[in-house]
Amino acid sequence: MIRLFLFINILISLLNIINCLYAEWEEIKPYCAIRPQPQCCASRDDNCFMPYYNSRCYCDSFCFRGIDNHDCCPDHDSVCEGKTTSLPTTTPSRQIHGCIDTKTGRKYSLGETFLQDCNLCRCITLGYQSTLSCEEDLCVNSPEILSYINNQQPYIGWKATTYDKFNGIKVKDALKNYLGTLPDRSLRTMVDNAPQDMDDYHRMDIIHSFDARTKPTFIGKIRGIRDQGKCGISWALSTVDVAADRLSLVQNITLPKEFLSVQNILSCTDKDAKENCQGGRVAYAWGFIKDRGVVTENCYPYESGQTGNITECKLHLSDNDLRMIGQHRKLKNIKCPSNINNGEHYNFGPAYRVRDDVNSIKYEIHYRGPVQATIHVTPEFFLYKTGVYRCGGSSYHNQNPRYANLDAYHSIRLLGWGIKTDPNTQKQENYWIAANSWGTGWGENGYFHIRFGECEVEDTVIATYGKSTDVLKKKIRHQ
Repeated sequence: MIRLFLFINILISLLNIINCLYAEWEEIKPYCAIRPQPQCCASRDDNCFMPYYNSRCYCDSFCFRGIDNHDCCPDHDSVCEGKTTSLPTTTPSRQIHGCIDTKTGRKYSLGETFLQDCNLCRCITLGYQSTLSCEEDLCVNSPEILSYINNQQPYIGWKATTYDKFNGIKVKDALKNYLGTLPDRSLRTMVDNAPQDMDDYHRMDIIHSFDARTKPTFIGKIRGIRDQGKCGISWALSTVDVAADRLSLVQNITLPKEFLSVQNILSCTDKDAKENCQGGRVAYAWGFIKDRGVVTENCYPYESGQTGNITECKLHLSDNDLRMIGQHRKLKNIKCPSNINNGEHYNFGPAYRVRDDVNSIKYEIHYRGPVQATIHVTPEFFLYKTGVYRCGGSSYHNQNPRYANLDAYHSIRLLGWGIKTDPNTQKQENYWIAANSWGTGWGENGYFHIRFGECEVEDTVIATYGKSTDVLKKKIRHQ
């Protein structure tokens, strides 16, 4: 009997301690009130929770199913239903004083948020303790990726660095906003353009290096590096820059002093061509400059890289303008969105596909000028500094399976090719000379080298005649 009495007293004491602890915890109440929006959720939402000791409490309307059957957070009624709740008057024996970021030593109050590189962190409570709850997305300038790549030298073949323009940017966002080419199977069905002289084609085997920028007849006619900013427009930018290069190389065509306007294509193509600043389709860009032509940059300036948005078309062509374009006649008196009086307009013949064969691509660049190519991009590419790039060459995604699906496509220009010794195998490796569109502060002054066959670089190569009337009618053998 004495033992039973002692057991009951101990049990009552334990229950009092538990009730006291719950009262102290409930009085603090930083749960639903500090959830990121929405604080409260309608119906049942299993993701609408906050940490509760080593479990969870919920802030959805499903959490209360009866007095003895609920898993709501203590402040659910006051925050989510606006009810006045009476709190225990017991002074908690423990106080929660916020959080400390161990990386910087900075203190944060409960509910306060801040960024750790690209990830949002929030100071929350977990039982009697405060803790930082942070997102875990991969950042472009991730120290882990940088270290992983550079620790593999010289075997990987290229070096990496971080860039200020990517500070605070998540890889998943960069893939949307700094690339910009949506896969398009229709490009594989485009008519290709075979070499005109098979002897010249086979001669490409012995030409181990070539750069269109230094070919005597091409000097001064190849466009430099542009910066697309924070808008995924490589589908359109690479198109107009290859078109401008080809236009400059056609005989009897005056070299435009201005870049061709990428905004003209972005804003005036069909809605089906693009997904705002998160990418577009190359085939639409080439179709647009064939059917409607394109004006110069000073006539229709680029703005989407700053605004992160593609606005409505501000350049309208009349039926007569379209007839003249169809007849390959030059338009005059263009009403430029910039209101200048000397804007120029150019039209082009149809685009064509270059066969996915190294010698065919070499031949095309050597005799006709730069071409457009589309590459498959993984997170490491953003950090390229110098060397011969290999797609996913660091195998970082293999070491970290959670990042395996972080990839997208990007369109660039190929200007030539070269050869160097692979530091791993000591064998000669061939690479393409490519122009990116992230400004001259990225890579090798805006350019990079990519090994033959990597990143699907040879799968979809597109080019155009500078101007169909000059090229087709005059039947120029080599542009």
